[in-house]
Amino acid sequence: MGLVLFYAQEVKSGWRYRRVVPKLLKPIVDKKEFIKALGKTRAEALSAYPQVHAEFEGVIHKAERFLAEQTDPKNLPILTKLDLYLEGIAKVRRMGFDPHDATVDLDDPESVMEDHARTSVADVILGDYMRDPTSGDPVGVTRLDEFVVRALNGGAPPAPEPTLEDAKKLYIAERVTGTETEIKKKVQRLDRITGYIEAALGRPPTIPQFSRSDAKLVRDDMLSGSLKPSSVKRDLNVVKAMFNHIITEMQLAGCMNPFAKLPIAGLNEDPEDELRDPLPDDILQSIRRLILNSANDDLQAVWRLLEGTGCRLAEVVGLRTEDMVLDDECPHLVVTWHEERRIKNNASKREVPLVGDALDAAKEALAGAAGRKMLFARYGKESGPTNASASLMKYVRKVTEDTAHAVHSLRHNMKDRLILAEVAEMEQNLILGHSLGGVGSRTYGGEKAKLRAITKAMKRAFGVEEPVAVTGA
Repeated sequence: MGLVLFYAQEVKSGWRYRRVVPKLLKPIVDKKEFIKALGKTRAEALSAYPQVHAEFEGVIHKAERFLAEQTDPKNLPILTKLDLYLEGIAKVRRMGFDPHDATVDLDDPESVMEDHARTSVADVILGDYMRDPTSGDPVGVTRLDEFVVRALNGGAPPAPEPTLEDAKKLYIAERVTGTETEIKKKVQRLDRITGYIEAALGRPPTIPQFSRSDAKLVRDDMLSGSLKPSSVKRDLNVVKAMFNHIITEMQLAGCMNPFAKLPIAGLNEDPEDELRDPLPDDILQSIRRLILNSANDDLQAVWRLLEGTGCRLAEVVGLRTEDMVLDDECPHLVVTWHEERRIKNNASKREVPLVGDALDAAKEALAGAAGRKMLFARYGKESGPTNASASLMKYVRKVTEDTAHAVHSLRHNMKDRLILAEVAEMEQNLILGHSLGGVGSRTYGGEKAKLRAITKAMKRAFGVEEPVAVTGA
């Protein structure tokens, strides 16, 4: 170990100490940078550096404590042991020291000088605290300062193993994205899911100590409550992703994900597709009449497009005017990711044919949206799908109280139409945005050929006749 003059500069007049004051502390310190001469030679700089460095760290430490005292405790983050460790390590590194190696070689003057510098900074930090009149020990030292002083004097201890809370924090920081509302909902969901884990295990083990048996206890506890197997699967998929992320990012060698391929009893008895039923024809027609006679223009068009395309509600209300391709050989709408609307997965990105009443509804909606970005001004925003669903469900519930009947039922109606029209499963999946079952989209053919094929399929499903080609006599 030898002293590295981390914040020293060689200038014409010799050596100087120069360090920028952190942005948050500039108003408190009333300086932009800290500059002080160290001497004319490197030897003089080495001799002066420990005291000058400690002096600056003392100024910064006082400013940090003042800032913390002015901050409402409610706004201060709750640090886990790992948070504290990583913050302490980073702070020692910013001081210009190795946080892990505090050994000193008494035969190396630079090593001795670094030891002096480390000790001086540690003394300055502890010097900011009151002393116990009996023992002389500093009183009220924060956990962070206690860690930093320990690292300066003897090197940092091994890193603590990450906890469930650490895994959640890291996942939120690096993987949770979206609008402010979307992020809030995702964080609330993560809080709820980690709550299930804590309820099942009490105080959960650290991530490396989390066993397969622990994962099964969590699963079984969730299944024993009011959650359906499909809901348990969705929530545990989030847990699995959270564990995978921290195992990778923290480089937890030899650590296996205990939630990987965890079987869930009863899952096949409650597949997601069975949560909704297609609407019987009489109910469908009654709801349609009610909406077309009573709802606003946007809501009428949304219903007609849902019924005529089998799209998800969020896919329709999030359409932009540029997504409507009506002057094509095969009129269609484009479902794709954009800032106003995220799509469910890669399979959801697609072109959906417009035929019959859906094509008429699209033309009317596009004419009404002239000059606008979003096709449906009322619903083409952050809370649009939720608002549109609530409005449409009011009409649905006026006709049927069956909980299996919902707006989403229209996708099942479309599925039934396609089956009865003997449309191939591959074409059904292309229309509905389902996975192609291991067959890549590119394998199926070119985009134009696919669009022509599924347009014919859609016309067949709705009984729309193909134009008859006229031949010469």
